[in-house]
Amino acid sequence: MVAHAAARAFVVAIGEDRVTGLAQALHDRIPSRGAGSVVVVLDGTEAVIGAGFLSQVRRLAAGDDRLHIVLLGRLAPPDDNLQQPGSSQHSAVGWHELAFTAAETAALCANRGLDLPTAVSRHLFAVTGGWAAGLVVGAAALSGAPHEPERVLKQVLHTGAGLSEYILQDVLGRQPAELRQAVRDSCVVESVRAGLFDALTGRADGAAVLAGLARNNMFATRLDPTSPWFRYHRLWRSALYTALVEDDPAHARRLHGAASEWYAEHGQPAEALRHALAGADRLSAVAVATRHGEEIREASPQVAVIAAAPRPWASLSADAPLAHAFAVHRGGDATAPSRSSAPRHRRAMTGAAGSGSLQSAAASPAIHPDGIPLVDPIQTAAVPIWQALRHGDFVQAQAALTSFTPATGGQPLHRTTALRLRAVIARMAGRLDSAVRHAQDLGRTVCAHGRVGAHDDGWARLVLAEVAVQRGGHDAAVQHLDTLAVQLWQSVPALVAAQRLQAALLLQQQHRYADALEQVEQLILDRDEALLVPRWAARVLRVELLIATGRVLDAERRWRLDAGYVSTPAAAITEAKLAIALRPQDRIDGLLRPVLHEPRTSLFHQIELRLLLAHQSHTTGATRQAVDLLQQAVALADRQQIQHPFHANRRLLASTFHQLGTAVFAEPVGAVPGRTAPAGAAARRSQDLLSRGEVSVLRQLASYRTIGEIAVELHLSRNTVKTHVASIYRKLAVHSRRDAVRAARTIGILAADDLPPDARHYH
Repeated sequence: MVAHAAARAFVVAIGEDRVTGLAQALHDRIPSRGAGSVVVVLDGTEAVIGAGFLSQVRRLAAGDDRLHIVLLGRLAPPDDNLQQPGSSQHSAVGWHELAFTAAETAALCANRGLDLPTAVSRHLFAVTGGWAAGLVVGAAALSGAPHEPERVLKQVLHTGAGLSEYILQDVLGRQPAELRQAVRDSCVVESVRAGLFDALTGRADGAAVLAGLARNNMFATRLDPTSPWFRYHRLWRSALYTALVEDDPAHARRLHGAASEWYAEHGQPAEALRHALAGADRLSAVAVATRHGEEIREASPQVAVIAAAPRPWASLSADAPLAHAFAVHRGGDATAPSRSSAPRHRRAMTGAAGSGSLQSAAASPAIHPDGIPLVDPIQTAAVPIWQALRHGDFVQAQAALTSFTPATGGQPLHRTTALRLRAVIARMAGRLDSAVRHAQDLGRTVCAHGRVGAHDDGWARLVLAEVAVQRGGHDAAVQHLDTLAVQLWQSVPALVAAQRLQAALLLQQQHRYADALEQVEQLILDRDEALLVPRWAARVLRVELLIATGRVLDAERRWRLDAGYVSTPAAAITEAKLAIALRPQDRIDGLLRPVLHEPRTSLFHQIELRLLLAHQSHTTGATRQAVDLLQQAVALADRQQIQHPFHANRRLLASTFHQLGTAVFAEPVGAVPGRTAPAGAAARRSQDLLSRGEVSVLRQLASYRTIGEIAVELHLSRNTVKTHVASIYRKLAVHSRRDAVRAARTIGILAADDLPPDARHYH
């Protein structure tokens, strides 16, 4: 089991007699230096009896600080010495803490000889949620049909990979039979709370049962730490639901009917309608659609991505009221044209329930003339706002949003729709703190209603990911994007496209330009880039990446075709970058200064404008003006802790950063290697960048010392050292210890005599 991308891990089925000799076996497989930590997962610890077991584990972990021992078992024996100073590094964890990441899923497939495209491996991760058993089954299925990945992944999710017996017997095996049946009955809903659980199962102890399942890391997890709602692992739920429908379809329909009644009584008509349709209850479906049709259309639809999604009935064409109910459920007009022009691969991958998918041919979403799917997470009343955002005009979008507030006499938007739009507008403008606040409010609102995989939830998660990307928080961005993939599994094309773009931006930040370009080219080839916000983002990024990879003439050719799609500030900046790459002697201030103070220029573009103008000033010998512009860029970036414009322009503006960087960048966004140490006030500002503790750790990073060795040397805990390292990387805008040391020497934080004797390779 791979526990973390930066660590190797081994799963060992143990008994008390198996611990002896394990250390030597592991050390035979671990390189002597530079391997990072190795996670040893000891599975089955609940079966180990005897006081000597934990003492042996402690000795094993203490033998080498590269080993991190994980006890996998819900009933692991207590360790009285766990919190004492000097105790070994081991802990008990649940399945979700050992889940594979998307990157580890790709590595697993590669190790099994599966040469999968990036999109397919991410789909596999999204279907399984990184659950090891599901990954193994899914990978095996893909191996058997390598040329039909879409069909295989649909089938895996639709059937739950045939793991229902494993879940009932092994995962829930210790529970009484009646509780196992109750869990199976409640799987007809995507999220559950105590009252709904009781309504579905006939029990009266739903709160205690759900809390117990969550507490023991077995089946349910809360939507957030304070939410009364719980969700089941998607693949587990799929497996149980499929078995339920196959074993007793009449009982499954009754359960959907009970869910429909509960949702109707508790003010959630959209869910009431969905379950009435899934339970083949025509009368209830028609009644809900007739009574609450407009309300359902206004609310963000929940994305039903497994077998509970209702399929149009054979009698639909002859039953107008029922056809209307299905149209209301889809969020569009029954007479609207289908999306026949959608790319074939996206039609095949959208939805995951096979015959139960909301995105079947009979349920194709309506299309606005501007290309906006009406089933997309923006209700019809907000289409003008969404159009402005698609074009990158956040000022017009904000004005249109304001016009819908009750104070101006306009029709108020649904609360979640308004929050979603505010979050997207703030992110586009560069008001990242506001974007985070709106996204978090939106997430809390969605959780309060028990929605799993709702459009609103997806947009909240996407905004948080985009903010993390702009702030250089690679790990946080990956976590948000992975969570988004699992919760929404390819159900909202606009969010899938946004995921792909953010992944390319992360590659750009890591200077993996060729990989990023490949992803962007595929995004455009698939025609998914038209779903982005703004819709021209992929084409601008393609030009940047072509320049970074030395294909400047290709960049110019592409730009001639794409320039008409791009907003004025972004177009001016892209033109200037091409001019710098093609004709460095050309003046670019005529392109840039007219948009420098334009209201529709986002904070990101304001920063880039100043970076490019500083570059021109530097190349023409106006050093004082160049320094002033760079200082302005850093000050603007510091308002919202923005780092991406500096990463994105690092190669293009290397000479300017090399010559002027240390005279300006006393903050993390501007730490750029390649300049001799500054003197005087600039050096003092650079020294202030890191705390004393961080500087001490930085000196140790210059050697080959491990985290554990640094902790011992400085008399710190390993966690404290890791915290310092993360802060150093963030403040210096780097991703490795080598780059951190070089950047620190460049801006004067470290001098040659500060480095340990074994750190000469950084000179």
